[in-house]
Amino acid sequence: MKNEFVIRWSKIIALASVLYGIGNLYQPTVVVGNSMAPTLDSGKMIWVDRTYYKTHTPQRGEVIIFTHDGETLVKRVYRAPGETVHYITNGQEIIEPIRENRVAEARARFARANTRLRVETLKVPKDSVFVLGDNYTCSIDSRQLGPIPLSSIVGRAHLEPDPTVALPYEYVPRQVRPVQHVHHEAPRPSAGFGTSQASEASPKGA
Repeated sequence: MKNEFVIRWSKIIALASVLYGIGNLYQPTVVVGNSMAPTLDSGKMIWVDRTYYKTHTPQRGEVIIFTHDGETLVKRVYRAPGETVHYITNGQEIIEPIRENRVAEARARFARANTRLRVETLKVPKDSVFVLGDNYTCSIDSRQLGPIPLSSIVGRAHLEPDPTVALPYEYVPRQVRPVQHVHHEAPRPSAGFGTSQASEASPKGA
């Protein structure tokens, strides 16, 4: 009887230890707002690994939870520590990021254009990340907040990384097609016709 009591309590203690460990490792978090839609709709619960970044560096496409001015936010890593962000700006705010293999083309195009917009570059500090919301047009992220310090990151959302989400929002210069000049030649008159056709069509006696 005593052995059964000891075994039962040993199982309870073991289960409690496992649950405690899981609770410290994974934290359930409810998403509020639509800045990460359609990936994460408002009200959706996600599991956050709070220890992942103790042994890993944030990478492109990972969804992170971090704090800023007392608020807890969820965004996707656009550029990792030490990487570069190329973007279009009006001098006051980031308009949109530029596809990294089209930066030179974009820079040349805006240099020729009669516009206040220009191309600038931001080097993400090695202790920070640059984040964007998946719902790009409705998100407050690093475009307004600046790079997010690693020390502010709570953890990594238990979601598959996807660095392609931001591609539709990146600026890609359009290919300008050369204007083709087409020469239209007037049809040559057939034999026996020409200016005589007009006279033949005139009223008799004219």
